[in-house]
Amino acid sequence: MTIFIGFLYVIEVLSCLLLALVILLQKPKEGGLGGAIGGGMLEASLGADAGNVLIKATAILGAIFLANTLVLARLTSTVHSRSIMAREAAPAAQTAPELPLGAPELPAAPAPAAPAPTPAPDSAPAPAPEAPASAK
Repeated sequence: MTIFIGFLYVIEVLSCLLLALVILLQKPKEGGLGGAIGGGMLEASLGADAGNVLIKATAILGAIFLANTLVLARLTSTVHSRSIMAREAAPAAQTAPELPLGAPELPAAPAPAAPAPTPAPDSAPAPAPEAPASAK
């Protein structure tokens, strides 16, 4: 799938560059870049209907660019189906709901009881030896 998406990116860049070139080649009323580059060579090569050919090429390249952009947007958006914000908000939704204002508060849960003392072992440890008494 990544190879196909890479291929679509190449088509996207090529159609973008060709579309810009075709638009710049069109001859507006003021002359523009179309007259500066070819100076009439475009009309000589494509005939008197050079403007119609460029208009059709613009429409076709524009449609290719638009369709390719929509396909790329759809394919790349399904790779990561959930956003970071959606993943972070999901655990927060599982917490207890808040009480509405004015609702009586529930009593607090009683504190856990202290653990029962452990019984002494059956055999008591031997007492520590006493320090020797000092002579008086």
